[in-house]
Amino acid sequence: MTKSIRKFLIRIVLVSLYAILVMKLVAFAMPDTIEYKSHIPKHLFLFFYLLFFNLNTEGSLFLDRYLNKKLSWFDFLKKRLLFQLSFVVLWTFISIGLPFIAWYFINEQSLVYPAAPVIIFIGSVVFLIGFIGISMAINFFKQWKKSLLDAEHYKQEKLKADYQVLQNQVNPHFLFNSLNVLISEITHNPKTAVEFARKLSKVYRYVLQSKNQDLITLKKELEFIQSFIYLHKVRIGDALECAVHISDEVLQMQLPPLTLQILIENAIKHNVANEENVLKISIKSAGNSKLIVSNNLQIIENVDSTFTGLSNLSKRFELLKKEGFTYGKKEEEFVVNIPLIDE
Repeated sequence: MTKSIRKFLIRIVLVSLYAILVMKLVAFAMPDTIEYKSHIPKHLFLFFYLLFFNLNTEGSLFLDRYLNKKLSWFDFLKKRLLFQLSFVVLWTFISIGLPFIAWYFINEQSLVYPAAPVIIFIGSVVFLIGFIGISMAINFFKQWKKSLLDAEHYKQEKLKADYQVLQNQVNPHFLFNSLNVLISEITHNPKTAVEFARKLSKVYRYVLQSKNQDLITLKKELEFIQSFIYLHKVRIGDALECAVHISDEVLQMQLPPLTLQILIENAIKHNVANEENVLKISIKSAGNSKLIVSNNLQIIENVDSTFTGLSNLSKRFELLKKEGFTYGKKEEEFVVNIPLIDE
């Protein structure tokens, strides 16, 4: 037996029990002198009574499910509420009220006890409005929860896609500059060219290997960043300094791949770096769960900063449910705080 059939049968039983309860209450309120007199046998009357009662319930629930597809609670709240409540009352009149009217004429304009059908009809309406109301409320909260989950899912998927794009690209200018440097070194300094080519290969191998990973150890990221900095130092020489002070305790902690590459590339892109104005980058651990990356400010005036890379990194940490990623100017430096992840 499938789950849907089992739910249907349970619903039939519960609705039927309620319908019988309504009849019992009506019978209890009747004088003892009143007896059932009709051309329709009592057991047949009970069968049709339960049939119409369940028909009413199933019709209302069917409409509820149908409207989920046509009139979403979140897009058409007032219209949905008005339409559904109107239908419940109308459908109750059709499925229960009309059969009692028919019984009235079949029974030679006698309803056994005048108040009985009225009480039964009102009881049915009250029950159905309550029953459907509960069903509507459950349905509403299910849709609300689903909408929140869908929204969160789409948000996470977008963040993953944005970050994937970020991971899949190392600045094209960096590649072109590196190739130009390589060509120059091959001509003037072949030994350096070999090491440069090895470091360049290591950088792109790391990019390819890490692009499908959410996290990577700080140790591996630092090994990669040493090659990345080497390539820049060959190009701009002593205009770039990078000091790394990391405690051994945090080397196995994790962070999103290419985090340091993004920060260093941002620093080089937005700051002057020459013999007179050396760009100094610092990477150091703070405590057992934080990394601080900073550089002195020597802003290039004609370079617009959109902070796209930093914004994507911030969202990435949000996706990982890790707080503490901050960035901004602090006195004469630009400082980025990176929370390390222990997993």
